[in-house]
Amino acid sequence: MRLGIPDRIRSKGLAFLIFSFSLFLFYVLHRLRFLDDSRLVSWNDVFSVVQPLRTGALLCVSLVAAFMLSRFGLIERNPLAALFIVAFVVSAMFWQEPEMIVDASRYFTQAKHLASYGFGYFFREWGNGLNAWTDLPAIPFIYGSLFAVFGESRLIIQIFNSFLFSSVVVLTYLIGKELWDRDTGLYAAMFLLGIPYLFSQVPLMLVDLAAMFFLILSIYTFLLALRRGGMMVAIASLIIFIAFFTKYSSWLMLTVIPVIYAVELYRNRKEDLDRYALRGMIVFFVSFFLISIVIAFKHDEIVKQIHLLISYQMPGLKRWEEGLVSTYFFQMHPIIPMLAAVSLFVAIRKKDTVYLIIVWLVFVILALQVRRIRYIIMVLPLLCLMASYGLGLIRDKVNASFIAYSTVVFSLTLALSGFMPFLRHTSAANIRDAAAYLDSLDVTVVEVFTPLPQDYVMNPAVSVPLLDLHTKKKIVYRYDEAEHPLSEDKSTSALRFTWTYKNPLYYQESVKEEEKKAVLIITDSIERKLPDSILQKIAGLSEKRMFEISDNTFRHQTLVTVFH
Repeated sequence: MRLGIPDRIRSKGLAFLIFSFSLFLFYVLHRLRFLDDSRLVSWNDVFSVVQPLRTGALLCVSLVAAFMLSRFGLIERNPLAALFIVAFVVSAMFWQEPEMIVDASRYFTQAKHLASYGFGYFFREWGNGLNAWTDLPAIPFIYGSLFAVFGESRLIIQIFNSFLFSSVVVLTYLIGKELWDRDTGLYAAMFLLGIPYLFSQVPLMLVDLAAMFFLILSIYTFLLALRRGGMMVAIASLIIFIAFFTKYSSWLMLTVIPVIYAVELYRNRKEDLDRYALRGMIVFFVSFFLISIVIAFKHDEIVKQIHLLISYQMPGLKRWEEGLVSTYFFQMHPIIPMLAAVSLFVAIRKKDTVYLIIVWLVFVILALQVRRIRYIIMVLPLLCLMASYGLGLIRDKVNASFIAYSTVVFSLTLALSGFMPFLRHTSAANIRDAAAYLDSLDVTVVEVFTPLPQDYVMNPAVSVPLLDLHTKKKIVYRYDEAEHPLSEDKSTSALRFTWTYKNPLYYQESVKEEEKKAVLIITDSIERKLPDSILQKIAGLSEKRMFEISDNTFRHQTLVTVFH
């Protein structure tokens, strides 16, 4: 007892305070939603479509459920299985989300080339005949391998991505447990589920989620390589090699590996120093050797990409940035950055050198002022580990657990009742819906046209691979990039890559007379006048179906009309 108040009553009072704070937090964030300038799921855009009262009511019910679950300790009983299942099931609910980011067309095209023409073609033509833009080959290679084994299907990619996301949640738990204790790892993993933005990324055929997985796996396997040795040394070397070729920003993120090495050597300087030093040096040597082989074969292509990154991507970051308030208070539960800040003082007071492992990359992105959440996805598990470390200040384990559970349900409620309905009804859904309609028709081939207006900010040609990703029908498309040179006003656009589109050979086959065909037109306006050449193609087709969901959020609209 303290001040005559029984501990049980004090505990319930704190739980009520956490409950009330969560509801108040939702109200405040909703009122201040104009501060959220997220490029994908801004609260301002989401709640112009979704009823906030409905989300608030669901949140109230969810918080009661979180209180009960924290008392039962449902996740605590079997954290590995529970964390994986929860993450997988919730992320699977987002599979109905359309491909929101057109960058997916690049990764699909690269993957389809591998599945269509083989591994040799992929490695030989990557960066040459196969346009790689600023993409490294590891993730398109994995996607293409999945297509080659299981068939070309968006569902396969989504299952794979949900597996990666769920694995990251589990790895976050394992890293926290390895560095400190079970509770630190558990709460960090739960905090990762408290970032609703992440769920919007799982269904998309991008590389950010996979890059996060391989970075976190690199950290965990390198820790085990130093501490356990054996086969983990070889596994860590291979994982670091793969992580290096997931994304160029991974090169910066992998600086955490030398930090881990230095911390572990310092902590073991009085015993087993030679063993730790040798294990680390072997990992560095093998990783560097494998990386050097690929760079030797693709040196020219990589140099060109780095030049493009320096001349275009780096200056562009200033134009495409999002506010820190948006990233750290709207796109994740605010308790995460708040506890992460507190953890810094806790670690300094404890003189905990292990803390350097999780804080290093967070300091890096803050020092470099990386202000777009999509570009810091890889670091989010480490931020959650910081938050969990800070949560250790709360000695009442029951209420610490309730804070973690309330963070999870806050995120899931926002993601499922806010973000998902909003994303499902943007113009990107027209491609998804048109593809489903095509699959229901008795046609064997779809001839696609993308009449190009002069003022369009995005080249609609990149929507053709996205259509191909969604449909099982054969696509025929003719596009000559020479007719659409990159203009000066588009050279600094975030969608510049769309104007470097190269039409793959597999779209350029002729339509045979005996084949039943449909004609599909992708444009930014249903009312736009069609060229005579397209009018001749649809002259004999009596059926017409329009997919014209539009939104006021994104600069480009993707509207689709099907004739058959």
